[in-house]
Amino acid sequence: MPHQPTQRGADAAVFIAVLSLGAALVMSGAATAQEVAVLGSALGGLYAVWHRPPGRSS
Repeated sequence: MPHQPTQRGADAAVFIAVLSLGAALVMSGAATAQEVAVLGSALGGLYAVWHRPPGRSS
């Protein structure tokens, strides 16, 4: 089985950056918590699709 390198450090840095940006937007009043949650869900879905390994063709 081939070994795929992990990018946990980069993933963690992006997670902290997005979390910090969301908190800053809510605290500044530029966005509501619900708006930040919707955006976070959408970004999470895009990230999951982007990092999904290619499916096997049978």
